[in-house]
Amino acid sequence: MREMSLYRKRLKIVRGEGVYVWDSEGKRYMDLIAGIGVAVLGHNHPEWAEELSSQLKKLTVAGPMFNHEEKEEMLEELSKFVNFEYVYMGNSGTEAVEAALKFARLYTGRKEIIAMVNAFHGRTMGALSATWKPKYKKDFEPLVPGFRHIPFNDVEAAKEAITRETAAVIVEPIQGESGVIPAKEEFLKTLRDLTEDVGALLIVDEVQTGLRTGKFLAIEHYKIEPDIVTLGKGIGNGVPVSLTLTNFDVERGKHGSTFGGNPLACKAVAVTLRILRREKLIERAEKKFIKIEASDVVMTRGKGLMIGVVLRKPVGRYVEELQRRGYLVHTSGQRVIRMLPPLIISEEQMREVKSAIEGVINDISGRES
Repeated sequence: MREMSLYRKRLKIVRGEGVYVWDSEGKRYMDLIAGIGVAVLGHNHPEWAEELSSQLKKLTVAGPMFNHEEKEEMLEELSKFVNFEYVYMGNSGTEAVEAALKFARLYTGRKEIIAMVNAFHGRTMGALSATWKPKYKKDFEPLVPGFRHIPFNDVEAAKEAITRETAAVIVEPIQGESGVIPAKEEFLKTLRDLTEDVGALLIVDEVQTGLRTGKFLAIEHYKIEPDIVTLGKGIGNGVPVSLTLTNFDVERGKHGSTFGGNPLACKAVAVTLRILRREKLIERAEKKFIKIEASDVVMTRGKGLMIGVVLRKPVGRYVEELQRRGYLVHTSGQRVIRMLPPLIISEEQMREVKSAIEGVINDISGRES
């Protein structure tokens, strides 16, 4: 049997420790992808691994109709970071978005969802309907009806689009898939004001931005309170889990998940949040942002440990050369190097990354001049 060819495989990774991983030939790499923003505590964090190992020997599943102490522990830790009244637990970021979309339609009784041009919210049918990129969507149409897209950061477009027919607006504080593009403060405040005026909900997708910009939620930088927030990726440090946060309850039986809120996932979230809080890793992330300065660099975008380096040329050869030199980075489109490193990475290591990337870009540019 073979795995489907949905992703091009770059390496065979056999183990990880801290900010490093090793391939099958024993070569070490600094991992600046972290499972696409998942391993916020790095690989094989000793405290996290020990607690999860103990949980595996105790209780892994219970069914959503039962309570358990791991869920209570998770809720207690989560309440130290956010003021939302309710949480729904799923297993992935796209599931968190699906729940948010369903809850918005249920709460408002309306159907229309407004999303952004170049947005990415997931690949299941509802989340895919909110996602922008045509190549992800065209083979699966017709998608869920009732979705429309407006230009990101366009205040006038928002004013024209949001009406009393709108159930919700969904937005990323920083668009990751489209090139690590931050939302403008005026735009987000306009979305908040307009949705409040017409009785619609504001959904903020923090699946990628959550934890890594210097605040628990990136939307906190804008001092805006959304109605629904989605979290995933790093919230469990590698255990599949997602959260949908709201200030309203949902009637019994309207949504559900077999695995959502299982003891292992709850323990993973609780331990991850406890370590992040104790070590102040979220607050410290903001100071670890690096600006890449090299010949073919247009700009560096992002915040904290969500970084996009925009180049004048396609990034493929730069990514390959960085890998050859022992640094794993991701891409965002054709001309952006994207980094989502573990939050445990040090400022000194980030300076090393800056030097490595600038060296690769200058070396390749020098050979071509």
